[in-house]
Amino acid sequence: MTKFLRNLIQYMLSAYFVLTVYKGITLPTNPVYLISSLLILSILVFLASAILNFLTIKVNLITNFLMTSLLCVGGFFLLQEFLPGFNIEEYAFEGINTGSLVIHPFPVTVLISMIMGSVTHSLICSTLKLLEKSS
Repeated sequence: MTKFLRNLIQYMLSAYFVLTVYKGITLPTNPVYLISSLLILSILVFLASAILNFLTIKVNLITNFLMTSLLCVGGFFLLQEFLPGFNIEEYAFEGINTGSLVIHPFPVTVLISMIMGSVTHSLICSTLKLLEKSS
């Protein structure tokens, strides 16, 4: 039970970090909606390993990362549609010019924002799960 709660809090903090870092994702101001959105994204991480076990696929970093990414993209779609205050919007990336590296400005669509948030969240959670398994 304590292991489950510890992992749940870790995954919720990871989701909160990811959702506050990206510009295109706005969080609900109501604390109940905020906690429920973080809880949903955290439960999806637990659901990923259960689905992999059901499909008799070995759970390692890559498979856990891919399954969690797919589930989180679906979770972002559902949260955007059904949770008030949770919005994913298009924004313009300003570009970077460091002399030798030039990235021109481009619009970041809703789908790209979902995929970037999902991949970042699943990478952090998969790494945490791998570190816990190895210790």
